[in-house]
Parts: sequence; structure tokens; C-alpha cells
Amino acid sequence: MKKSSGLIALGLAAWAYWKYKMTPEQKANVKNKVSEAGKNIWDKVPQNVKDAVGQKKPGEAL
Repeated sequence: MKKSSGLIALGLAAWAYWKYKMTPEQKANVKNKVSEAGKNIWDKVPQNVKDAVGQKKPGEAL
């Protein structure tokens, strides 16, 4: 339980820093970095895994 409590505390600290200490410019910078990292990771995933996951297209029904 100590590990999960530490992760929860770390998450709350990160959220508080995001909410109360970061400027809008810093927030935009972090969002762009995270988005770019996600795109880079997705580009490295093999095509058969992408097909299995079945990336949802806009307007497509569940």
C-alpha cells in the first residue's frame, strides 16, 4: 500500500502544480511535448498491433 499511496501523493502534487503554479505558456508547452511523445510512440507500434487495437475514426459508432 505504501507504493500506491506515494503514487497518489505524486499525482496530487503534479495536479496542484499544474493548476496553481504553471503559466498558460508552460501548460501549452507540456501539452505539446506529451502529444508529440504520444505520436512518436504510436508511429513505432507495428501495423498488426495498430489493426488489433482498431484506432477509432471520428463519427464511427461503438
